[in-house]
Amino acid sequence: MISRLARTAALPLALLLLTACNGGDGKGASPGARPTGHPVFDQALDRQVFLALRETRKAGSASFTQTLSFGSAKGTAVQTLSGELDFTKGAGEAAVKWQVPEKHSAEVRKTLLDSSPGRASGTASAGFVVDRQRIRYRAASSGYWLRYDSADTLAAGDGSDPIGHLRGSESPIGGILLEGMGSPDAEARQNGPAGNRTYRAEMPFSTGWAMLPADLRKELGGRDGHQRPPDGLPPDGVRGPAGPDHPRPGGHARLLRKSGVLADVTSLTMDLTLTGFGSSKPDAAPTGNVRGAAEAVLPMRDVRSGGCVDFDSGRRAAHVVVDVPCSGPYDARVFAQIPLRPGATKAETQKRADIACTIARDMVAPAWMPKSPEIWAWWTPAGMSGPRGKDLVTCYVTTKRGDS
Repeated sequence: MISRLARTAALPLALLLLTACNGGDGKGASPGARPTGHPVFDQALDRQVFLALRETRKAGSASFTQTLSFGSAKGTAVQTLSGELDFTKGAGEAAVKWQVPEKHSAEVRKTLLDSSPGRASGTASAGFVVDRQRIRYRAASSGYWLRYDSADTLAAGDGSDPIGHLRGSESPIGGILLEGMGSPDAEARQNGPAGNRTYRAEMPFSTGWAMLPADLRKELGGRDGHQRPPDGLPPDGVRGPAGPDHPRPGGHARLLRKSGVLADVTSLTMDLTLTGFGSSKPDAAPTGNVRGAAEAVLPMRDVRSGGCVDFDSGRRAAHVVVDVPCSGPYDARVFAQIPLRPGATKAETQKRADIACTIARDMVAPAWMPKSPEIWAWWTPAGMSGPRGKDLVTCYVTTKRGDS
């Protein structure tokens, strides 16, 4: 079969709510100092969201936990992202974990976690460390780190999402709500108990769009312009404690589309908590088995016959894999690369690829081939194979590890 993931569009409404805790009480000021007011809450309303971001960055560092929740009658799928931020050095570390209820279909799971070249969806947990020069990524199932240098983050060249989505612009770590705080102007503020403040702000869709990896953006769709919240401020906003002198952001958005893979998803909620201002520091660069992505990460079409691969490269691109030794654990092993022209339709191309790989198995089955393997076929058009590339089908078998 040809492993592929159907892509459809959805239409989200990006709505940003920010909750901030009360500022300092003036302690620590020198005698006779002239009060200047709180750097956020005593300033013009429309600037308070931006100023909250600025004060957070001025703290130098912070710990964070963010949940991105896809609400549905079938249960809420949640991505939890947590770690440390060093704004001064532009460095951060993070761990990501997905929890997807069993009632969701396999297609929804593959859409959220991304697909893989095997039966399973993409990885449900991983860790990464970023700085201004490189990104280091480690899947939970692997015993090594992948090091993406600056050139590697821009080297996809084939329309898939590079690893660069893990790095942010307003924050060292990408995909967290701090990315959305630099552009919106606060339009309304609601004061709550214990000095909490909830803001309603209009955020350009392009800003919210940038918080998601490219493949998920395509699934959610979108439109240009600004997205406005409905009248009134929802009561939940942001949860959890925050430092006494530092605002804390949170957000809420709703998906409007009623069709496609994510048709059952009725709400999208982003909830960010920051703590440990000025005292949190990311871990140093990982040591041990660190592999350069330039040598280890490659498209499935370029894996040599007999080569072994892991599926999770951190790229959220199913056709990009990691070359690993066959002497250790691996997800799949390639047994043939065959030039093959496409059929008139995708279904015909799939059928041709299946037949070609079945024949290859019968003719050149190596000694390591299982007795009754399930054959996988990944067809690649010539345009994705370089200037002298050919239409090519990659034939491989997966392991239990690759299908779990």
